[in-house]
Amino acid sequence: MSKNRDLVSLAAAAVLLAALALAVPIEWLSLLLLAPLAFLFSGRAIVAAAFVRRRPPRPQTLVLSVALSLAVLALVSLPLNYLGGLTAASWALGLVLVTLVACGIAALTRHADEGSSIRPPRPPRVAPLSAVLGLIGLLAAAAAIVLAFTPLSASNAVGFTALWMRPVDGAAGTGVRVGVGSEEKYTTSYRLQVHLAGESKPTGRRIVLEPGETKVLRLIVSPPPSAARPAFVTADLYLTGEPDRPYRRVYGWIPAGGE
Repeated sequence: MSKNRDLVSLAAAAVLLAALALAVPIEWLSLLLLAPLAFLFSGRAIVAAAFVRRRPPRPQTLVLSVALSLAVLALVSLPLNYLGGLTAASWALGLVLVTLVACGIAALTRHADEGSSIRPPRPPRVAPLSAVLGLIGLLAAAAAIVLAFTPLSASNAVGFTALWMRPVDGAAGTGVRVGVGSEEKYTTSYRLQVHLAGESKPTGRRIVLEPGETKVLRLIVSPPPSAARPAFVTADLYLTGEPDRPYRRVYGWIPAGGE
């Protein structure tokens, strides 16, 4: 049991951190608890399973652990995506499973190789400056993880409005179906004018849209044309506060009779 004490501690820490991360309601704290499991523990367990007879020195073990953990993140994401999606629970379960399996393989391999003597490497001497730089690097990595998963306000984002038009059949006259979709940041009021070439008075509507809302209007812009010739139609969308400058404009030809 003492021979596998490091594996037992590693597996227990992985399970404990995963459970705490899923239980904590604070998002940034949950991500902080998952960071060692995601960036160190799974790779460390694989190193223990791969290097049984000759363990690498601790600096190389640390580098291999981080590199293999990143590889595990990339590979585990593929099956998780198809087995329920990439959620905090699926990530925690997948990483814990990899860690436990690797620890189990390492324990079995050590048991099969009990006859050989394994000399643990001597603890390396770490200079104070190297220790401080390593600590700063770990803190920076943890802060980057927390920042990457923290939603930020988009105060400088610019909204937009979509406008489209298509002809429709109508016995009452030449008709168009006009769609207005708002992705603005605030509730926006518009004035829509649809003008048929040769007609003096446009057809107008006032529209108020919430962010993310879309409205589709069916408008009759003229009586049916007597001649079998297409009609040119223009749709202009104005902001209520800017009545003299079109905000969006679309135009096109409508077949005779609205066909």
